[in-house]
Amino acid sequence: MKKRSAFLAGVIGALAGAVGGLLLAPKSGKETRDDVVILANEIAKKIKTRADETKERVKAVFGKYTEEGKAKYNEINSALVAKVAQVKKTTSEIDKEKYATVVDEVVDEFKSDLTATKESTKKLKRYLKSDWLKIKKILA
Repeated sequence: MKKRSAFLAGVIGALAGAVGGLLLAPKSGKETRDDVVILANEIAKKIKTRADETKERVKAVFGKYTEEGKAKYNEINSALVAKVAQVKKTTSEIDKEKYATVVDEVVDEFKSDLTATKESTKKLKRYLKSDWLKIKKILA
């Protein structure tokens, strides 16, 4: 219970920091949003998985490979990249733990869209979290 409370406090603190960063940022909202979009595009280009790797991930998560599954996987991955860019721009630092939290948040946002089982959702989170080293290298 203590771990959960500490984790929740950390998440709330991170969100408060992000909001504070946006409010106190020297740039206008439009400039900040433009910076986030540019960073998200850079990350997306560099993190692109190979076609065969994406196919394997889709198959593992959804049980079989379909264009619909691929589209949903890519949509979730794009949302993740956008959220990572936003966190990076607002807090200027992102570590493995924060990245894992972002992955969990993004996948949870798509839960209602997924026809995946609980185990499939765990697999999706695990695959996306395994990209941490690529993300870390890009953000360095």
